[in-house]
Amino acid sequence: MKDERFEEIRHDYQTIPIPAQLRQRVTTAMEEAKTELAASPAASDKLHSAAFIGQRRHSASSWKKYLLRTAGVAAAAMLTVTIMANSSESIAYAMSNVPILSSIVRIVTFREYTHSEKQMEAHLKIPTVSIENENGQPVEEAASKLNNQIKAYTNQIIEAYQNDVKASGGEGTQSINLDYEIITDNDRLFTLRFNQSIVMASGTEQVKIYNLDKTTGNVLTLENLFQEGGDYITAISDNIKSQMASQMAADESVAYFYQTDMPETNFSQITGEENFYISDSGKLTLVFDEYAVAPGYMGVVEFEIPTEAIKDIVAEGFVK
Repeated sequence: MKDERFEEIRHDYQTIPIPAQLRQRVTTAMEEAKTELAASPAASDKLHSAAFIGQRRHSASSWKKYLLRTAGVAAAAMLTVTIMANSSESIAYAMSNVPILSSIVRIVTFREYTHSEKQMEAHLKIPTVSIENENGQPVEEAASKLNNQIKAYTNQIIEAYQNDVKASGGEGTQSINLDYEIITDNDRLFTLRFNQSIVMASGTEQVKIYNLDKTTGNVLTLENLFQEGGDYITAISDNIKSQMASQMAADESVAYFYQTDMPETNFSQITGEENFYISDSGKLTLVFDEYAVAPGYMGVVEFEIPTEAIKDIVAEGFVK
């Protein structure tokens, strides 16, 4: 019975992707958990998370045409939220013995909002997450805070759609879809990306990202990634402008609001409120809404910031 239980745990462990640097620690933890799990019937219950991958569609047209159109387009959006999680309870138990993994975040349920009326339709999948500490105890305050933020944002989307249905008298044309996918899963951060598309006569895309630090349960701001007093605004802004210039010089189909004859639309510097995420490889990436720094056909644009450009001011633990 003891060996059978361990084989079950090992099978679950082998099907979960684990960073290379953690493999030795996880293997050791599994050996230590072998005896404990055999004596703990409760550890055999399994929970599985759900993740749904959304896809967005966006049609491109001439950049010259869109350079003259910087606003006034009907809404569409992409919501991105940072959380995580996948794994059975047995794996969560074993990984809790790995020192640097201090919490487990799971998508435990999701609710759906679906509506269809003539040419108006909406379909949203909205998750609920749970967070456990290293001892397997619920971290209710952190989970509640994140779930409330997700609920508030998605309720705004639903309310706006319902108002559009009412205003159109059922004669409007609009399609909304919201789905989600895991984009980052490492020892410090859990990232789940919500992809929302709203299709009308035309559309725009917007981004909303929540970055959850699994070691504290806190939602990170861009400023949190840097040392106190570090001028990250200038460092990141200068790098983004350099990337814009290089991309436009290399490809004439690429355009940004940078050094154009419309100064009021030109990108000068970030505000510090921009959406961002940190990739599994530890690279900081800033995400800009459609029309924020480029014409509409460019869609949502992202800039990966080289660590070399911020290495002297970045705080320890996030960016590599």
